[in-house]
Amino acid sequence: MGNRARHSKPPAKPDYGLRQELVTKVPAPMDIDLSLDWYLVYTAPRMEAKAARSLSEAGCKVFLPALHRVITCGKRLIEHDVATFPRYLFCAGMPFRRRGRDIIGDDGVSVVTVNGRPIDDIRDIDGVQEVVGTAQGWLKVPSAAVGMVANFQNDITPPRHDVLKPERSVKVGDKLTVISGPFMSFQATVIEAIGLHRADVLIDIFGRETVVTMGISQLDAA
Repeated sequence: MGNRARHSKPPAKPDYGLRQELVTKVPAPMDIDLSLDWYLVYTAPRMEAKAARSLSEAGCKVFLPALHRVITCGKRLIEHDVATFPRYLFCAGMPFRRRGRDIIGDDGVSVVTVNGRPIDDIRDIDGVQEVVGTAQGWLKVPSAAVGMVANFQNDITPPRHDVLKPERSVKVGDKLTVISGPFMSFQATVIEAIGLHRADVLIDIFGRETVVTMGISQLDAA
């Protein structure tokens, strides 16, 4: 009898279990000084944390809004932070005055150094690609906007100063205006109604559509 081909079962794929992900907001510092001039820094991809550290080393005040992700897959657990607004962070005390080839700090005297060497361009700072601005210079971020983002990270809703309107019914796709809370005056698009009183909406925050859950009473026709 000839040799018969042996039939073997393919190797079993490892069972990593059900993948679950939990995302929470990293609280913003409670001592953010809104009296400072804040700017919006554009970073290299996935370099927000490195740029924040380098800017801090250069003597700047930095606010990096972030989300903490915990991913479990079977017995594996992965934790890491990601920027709430990918490639963006807020920075105050930015060095922008020159003395010769070097950039000097706000005191007008000290030379800004990173890793022990003077810098002659803000983009010399690791991870920094640009500061948002125009041909006339960097654009200052309104302190109220920085405060709203900090409140969002800390889940703080400022006290209302307007009159609540009766709740309206909303449906997916409705274009509405936020009339209260940290995102007041922002435009919102309904993506899901949650019961009779809440809805998930998309809000454009610094060029990124972010899902926010809010009360229907906080929304009005755009």
